[in-house]
Amino acid sequence: MITIETLDAAAAARHAPGLAAVLADCVRNGASVSFMNPYAQADAETFFAGVAEQVARGQTVLVAAFLGERIIGTTQLGLDMPPNQPHRADVKKMLVHSDGRRQGIAASMLRRLEEEALARGRTLLVLDTASDEAKRVYERGGWSRCGHIADYALLPDGGLCDTTYYVKDLSPPKGTPVSKVAVRNATEGDLPAIRDILNEAIRTTTAVWTDDPVDLHSRHIWLRDRLAAGNPVLVAIDGGEVVGFGSYLQFRSWDGYRNAVEHSVYVRPDRRGSGVGSALVDALIAYAKAAGKHVIIGGIEGKNRASLRLHRRAGFIEVGRMPGIGEKFGQRLDLVFVQKQLG
Repeated sequence: MITIETLDAAAAARHAPGLAAVLADCVRNGASVSFMNPYAQADAETFFAGVAEQVARGQTVLVAAFLGERIIGTTQLGLDMPPNQPHRADVKKMLVHSDGRRQGIAASMLRRLEEEALARGRTLLVLDTASDEAKRVYERGGWSRCGHIADYALLPDGGLCDTTYYVKDLSPPKGTPVSKVAVRNATEGDLPAIRDILNEAIRTTTAVWTDDPVDLHSRHIWLRDRLAAGNPVLVAIDGGEVVGFGSYLQFRSWDGYRNAVEHSVYVRPDRRGSGVGSALVDALIAYAKAAGKHVIIGGIEGKNRASLRLHRRAGFIEVGRMPGIGEKFGQRLDLVFVQKQLG
């Protein structure tokens, strides 16, 4: 049975040989984690003696995965941040012994680190990895890809490798709770509210890259076409009123994209930041999964931090950024594509 434990300084020192065995195995098998081969058990024990001192100073949280009495994995949360970053921490040295791969150990340790971060008021976590296997773990865990650097470091036996940076925002959604919000399929009776919400976004925001408002007739055609194509149109209801809506359609019209959909969500201005958008995104994800879709995509204006944060929390990752591709209100606008794997 695998158990996950947070080690204090004394436990870190006591378990240094077991922790070191995991590190030495990972370096020997090619993990880019700062060290070069040949890398001996004694080298790794020296490293973990330093980690134990950091734990004692409150600079590091050390987590270990045990298979019975044996340590099979370990990772760290770096807390030693500059004064202007008290809300942040770094995930470091995510290591699983080659004997313990593909058993969910890394994902379990990652969840423990997130719990430890929240307990210490650290809500913005950052990490980087050169491992494709680790990338899958992080992306399944709701981490968002935020950067890529080519030729970043050397592999243990030589040769340059790239690294990819990830971020996860653990802070709770801000705004008024929306415990009464309900999401249902839209009807023609909802179209006046849908029109008004969309037109407000067109007039006042860069969420929609058009200057022309829509009329009710166009919304009837839009609803008819979406439903005829088998695509959902959903509304969020609170207090009997439509406070937001969302939909998706096939990402591109070619057959090869049949299982990839692009979604959009709009929220009434007085309800933004209250969880309505999250409720709609979650409902669209559930609808797409039930329909057998493999990927759900979103296109977000690059400075729309609220939408980018919402999608990160929903498990989307940034997969592309197109600088200056759009224009509205005399501004050049970036387009950010985010994506979530569904199956």
